[in-house]
Amino acid sequence: MQEEVQKVSPFNVEIDHNQIAVVSIHVPNERDNWFSENFVSDLRDVIGAIIYQQAKGVIFRSTKPKCFIQGYSLSKLQDTTEAQLLALTQDAQAVMREINTLKMPVVAVIDGACFGLGLELALACDYRIASEEQYTQFAMPQVRSGILPFAGGTQRLPRLIGLANSATLLLSGSKINAEKALQLGLVDRLIPSSNAFEIAYQLLLNNEITKVDFKNPLTRIRKWKKNLLGNSLFREYYLNFVENRLWNRAFDNYPAMPKILSVLKEPHFKAGLALEQQAFVELFSTEQSQVLINLKKSEQLMRYRYQARAKGSSVKQVSILGSGYMGAGIAYLTANNAKLPVRIKDIHPTEIQKALQNSYELMKKEVDRKMLSHGEMIQRMNLITGGDRLMAVKDTDFIVEAVYENLSLKQEMVEESESYYNEDTIFASNTSTFSIHEIASVAKRPENIVGFHYFSPVTKRKMIEIIPHAKTSEKTISKAIYFALKQGKLPLVVADQEGFFINRILTPFLLEAIECLVDGEGIEFIDQSLEEFGFRTGPLAMIDDMGLDVIVKSNAAMVNKLGNRFILPEGIQLLITNDRKGRKNKRGFYLYDTKGNRTQEDKSIYYVMETIMRNNMESQDIARRCILRMINEACWCLQDNVITSKEEGNVASVLGVDFPDFRGGIYAYIEEIGAKEIVKQLRRHAALYGDRFTPCDWLLQQAELN
Repeated sequence: MQEEVQKVSPFNVEIDHNQIAVVSIHVPNERDNWFSENFVSDLRDVIGAIIYQQAKGVIFRSTKPKCFIQGYSLSKLQDTTEAQLLALTQDAQAVMREINTLKMPVVAVIDGACFGLGLELALACDYRIASEEQYTQFAMPQVRSGILPFAGGTQRLPRLIGLANSATLLLSGSKINAEKALQLGLVDRLIPSSNAFEIAYQLLLNNEITKVDFKNPLTRIRKWKKNLLGNSLFREYYLNFVENRLWNRAFDNYPAMPKILSVLKEPHFKAGLALEQQAFVELFSTEQSQVLINLKKSEQLMRYRYQARAKGSSVKQVSILGSGYMGAGIAYLTANNAKLPVRIKDIHPTEIQKALQNSYELMKKEVDRKMLSHGEMIQRMNLITGGDRLMAVKDTDFIVEAVYENLSLKQEMVEESESYYNEDTIFASNTSTFSIHEIASVAKRPENIVGFHYFSPVTKRKMIEIIPHAKTSEKTISKAIYFALKQGKLPLVVADQEGFFINRILTPFLLEAIECLVDGEGIEFIDQSLEEFGFRTGPLAMIDDMGLDVIVKSNAAMVNKLGNRFILPEGIQLLITNDRKGRKNKRGFYLYDTKGNRTQEDKSIYYVMETIMRNNMESQDIARRCILRMINEACWCLQDNVITSKEEGNVASVLGVDFPDFRGGIYAYIEEIGAKEIVKQLRRHAALYGDRFTPCDWLLQQAELN
């Protein structure tokens, strides 16, 4: 008979001679503290031990570095019934209430991530002490999984920080740092990480923390907040304003948002808890929620896989060849995120100065947002140096080449680096145009050469493509993954083929938007059509952000390697001749002000392109044309083995292309529509618009199998 595996509680209770109960949180065999379905019974055991041993005060703290509680693992609930989900949220609310009503004061000491259910636990405590560290952050991210808090968070959060601030946190799912949390009243005190626990202990010992009773607020401000929150007319008016002005466009695709607002409209605590329970059960069973949960799970697994592959690697010193916009961004990420010394090499001293200034301005924004202290900014800026010569020969073990797209120049950089740096130094080429084996063809040590494809803007895009060629060693790949993760990027290893994955599926999508413009559709109408489909930015606005000149420059190689489906639409050359580079020179499909902000559609485009406005198409027809091109190319990528995992492709399409997350990524969407229907639509479009819509063989085979 097989032995039953004993489940280990993530909570350990120790009560000392002062009758202070210290509850240490440590989920075994996990990198972070993720609660499981047993957390309610585990917490009840904790409460029982506290009451039985007559504790005079309680401290919740985590023994995981840089993590209080990451959240709750929703994927484990996907096979549960509605009755089981309702029981879960009822039990979760009840156990938080039991913590909240303990007779002794309860303190949460938060050092690191405090998200979701972790923040709901902290809200149930009487007092919250957070570490001053930048890695200590707070969020209610449940909306991004298509649900809402289920342990009383929708009711306790407004009563602590007010309705407006709560609505923002609950509807956005955004993270805030410890200083912002203090400003909002989410935490009561900030203490350096090294002695946060000791301060909490001393406060309890000295009876400086008392039980909070929201029924009897102790201050005028709390009384005023309580009266305001209890006013049904005020809540209704304010939340209707939020609904109409901020979130209306997203409601059809994100049903959690209107549900959160409807729960917040209830002014009474118990009634609000009942609404929270009902809303959680309803939302969890929606298609959008299941899709978002699966996507989040795929992203987490993807990150864990790459972390495992990078295990044992390290980087000590980085050199960047090229100080342009991309090089400056890479230097910033290396110093600010990876906290590694980095040297920028460029033959133009003025460009190095610009790169240093760009890094400074980016860090200054972090200081202004209270995400970085002034002292930390100085320390990180001191990690960046520059000059016109290669230096740090003994220490440099990772080179990022970020010169402009010229094969001979990139090969020259390889040869120059190999003759200067040591034999183990990795050479990562940031390219979107050339194959890595071409760049590595001149190398004496091709096993050290790898592709590193950043996306613009480099400081904001989470994805990076890592491209090994046939001779790249596993050690090089491992080190490249390690460095990408240190920079805060999510890596995707792809095959060394033209366009790699992201540019390959994005380019046909963008080109088809221009084809729609050539056919007489309006700029704003085209972008609006794809935004209604779920893209945050329309394709023509995307082109302005990337630069039409960049797309045109890389296109010839894609046509040469991948065929005529990548041929540029008629009229593009007219735009290039008219110097339409988008945001970087303030004129593209849109016009931009001196700060680079989009102002309006540039109607002179129609004259430049010699096109007549017809407006014959419906918005769904425009969206279908563009999406079909992307779908077909994503299938080509599977056929050509550009990627090996559909799940990784889904994550990459969302993070790298901004494909709508509520659709689960490009391959999840393909499965939802079905290969047969996609082939049917592609053939119909091929008859209408040409061979660029011809379905690939892989898709035809899938249609036959189905």
